[in-house]
Amino acid sequence: MQPMGDLLRSSRRLMAAYRRGGADRIPIKSPISWDPLSDVDRERPGDWRGRPEFVKVAKMVEEHCDPTPPCNVVRFPDVFRCVSYWRFLQAPKEFVEKRPPEQLSASRWRHTTVLHTPGGDLTWSYDKDDGIETQWDRVKPIRSAADVERMLSVPCRFEPPAPEEFEPFRKHREQAGPYCLGGAGVTSMVAMLVGMMSYEMVLEWVLAEPALIKALADAWLERTRAKVAFLLEQGVGPFWHFNGVERACPPMMGPKQWEELVLPYDGELMRLIKERDPESLIHVHCHGKVGRLLPLFLAMGVDSTDPVEPPPQGDITFRDARRLVGDRMTLYGNIEFLDMERCTPDEIEAKVRAAIEDGGKERTVLYPSAPPHQAHTARFTANAIRYIEAGVKYGAR
Repeated sequence: MQPMGDLLRSSRRLMAAYRRGGADRIPIKSPISWDPLSDVDRERPGDWRGRPEFVKVAKMVEEHCDPTPPCNVVRFPDVFRCVSYWRFLQAPKEFVEKRPPEQLSASRWRHTTVLHTPGGDLTWSYDKDDGIETQWDRVKPIRSAADVERMLSVPCRFEPPAPEEFEPFRKHREQAGPYCLGGAGVTSMVAMLVGMMSYEMVLEWVLAEPALIKALADAWLERTRAKVAFLLEQGVGPFWHFNGVERACPPMMGPKQWEELVLPYDGELMRLIKERDPESLIHVHCHGKVGRLLPLFLAMGVDSTDPVEPPPQGDITFRDARRLVGDRMTLYGNIEFLDMERCTPDEIEAKVRAAIEDGGKERTVLYPSAPPHQAHTARFTANAIRYIEAGVKYGAR
């Protein structure tokens, strides 16, 4: 765990990237799947994370990198963290049965969860390999129009935690003042759709079955709004992280679908957040072609976004993105994952320097598009070290 003094320095860096103000340098996001607030010596991670080369980079992350808000140093009940949130439309837990994992091979396991509805069971299953930080969906709950009826037939109610369980966080936020990094995360509505059915089916039904899509989307908004409103009443904030809206990015969806599926849903929650908590900061995680979306983000009240990918993964350079949003948005970016795997350390240093120069030091967070989900190659490890060193070198204010 970072000493509180280090956490305060990280807080100052991050808040300076939003509010302006004094800080020693721009924030640096970890290039690996290791939190700067962790302690690799104390936690002693297993498998490949215990190898000396990983431990070396993890220690550099702990020393030099900054956490990604929301970062709840003081915990509170997470009303969104449940298996049913974006797989079963937030169905109550008594309808959900998580079955024992099935071993498929020496390293692969199949995990199955069943939603028992009044109209029949719906199943979600995924495979997970030991030592790999990702999973592969095999069966999704909705595969027909009848499955939508089954999903919506489950009676849903929100039973909020006791308000006093949030008191330690409220005290922390008051004490931290303008340097509080706490908050909550929301999985976007279109990500919820893709969680319940295949992406191909979502894209087909957006055009062929709009009534089914709207029924699911409206249920998501009603249920998610109730939870967001409750959290706002408990003083949760200032950070709100929205994840998964890239499913609506061009070329998979266009401006018409954005107006139908994003603005009235994610946008409605963002309006609620800004109305109830004017000090709130809304962040959107969105891969892909965001060039045309950045003005829409601004109109929705978004304060920051990541990872602002350049072509060919994205459609806009970091410099052009900064020109487009000016000083109205904090940009996280824009070191590509594939560059970290393919480039030399000298090339990575040049890319880090260019990202900082193009984004500017006032409203930029140095950010890689993704960390590896399995054992790091020697090249990636060398590039991760140079990425951190270059961020410290060129990010100084």
